[in-house]
Amino acid sequence: MTEFLGVLGGMGPLATADFLRKLVKKTEASVDQEHIPVLLYGDCTTPDRTASIVGAGPSPLPQLLEGIRFLNQAGARAICIPCNSAHCWFDEMQAASAVPLLHIVRASASQVRKKNPSAKMVGVLSTFGTHTMGIYTSSLKDLGYTVVSPTVEEFERFVSPAIAMIKANNWQEAEVTFAEAATHLVARGAEIIVLGCTEIPFGMERQCRANPSKFVDSNDALVDVVIEFFGQRRGLH
Repeated sequence: MTEFLGVLGGMGPLATADFLRKLVKKTEASVDQEHIPVLLYGDCTTPDRTASIVGAGPSPLPQLLEGIRFLNQAGARAICIPCNSAHCWFDEMQAASAVPLLHIVRASASQVRKKNPSAKMVGVLSTFGTHTMGIYTSSLKDLGYTVVSPTVEEFERFVSPAIAMIKANNWQEAEVTFAEAATHLVARGAEIIVLGCTEIPFGMERQCRANPSKFVDSNDALVDVVIEFFGQRRGLH
């Protein structure tokens, strides 16, 4: 049976499409048959993760688990979730899965050293829900980094509105707002910034292209661990 990657997506649809595009672009393949087979479960009706975390909406966990069960039953060899905030329920999803879930937060944290080996202070731009749950803070601190995060006011003024702009396809305005948020992190000592929401890179494309060593794209980091996982299983590395 062909081994394939299960993708639990739809959170949001744009971020999922971006992950799949980056996976294809980074895979070393000369013909279709050399790419990694993928099955996408894209449920864009999954309740908002941040709203649930702050007590303003229903839990997404039942629908997350439904997707995990579907991908397991379909025969996925591994599962990834191109949504950082969904990883606040990672333990519950992994417990419900017979196959490994590839962790986007751990993948992104490990990318910091590869991109900027001398960095000691790491900024994180994420949803307020991801920030509240501390999943980046704990992962980065475990690796010895000092973490710089937006203040509550900066989340309210810049980060959260800009993420909403991306979801509404208002990319140009989001770009200005994300740049302001990033400037505040740099002013407080951040030497590299993790874009810890899979929709933030859309609003920071020009900055990332101009200074690739200054940013970690979480979707890009997830792609790397997927390629490594399937490359090892195929004996390519």
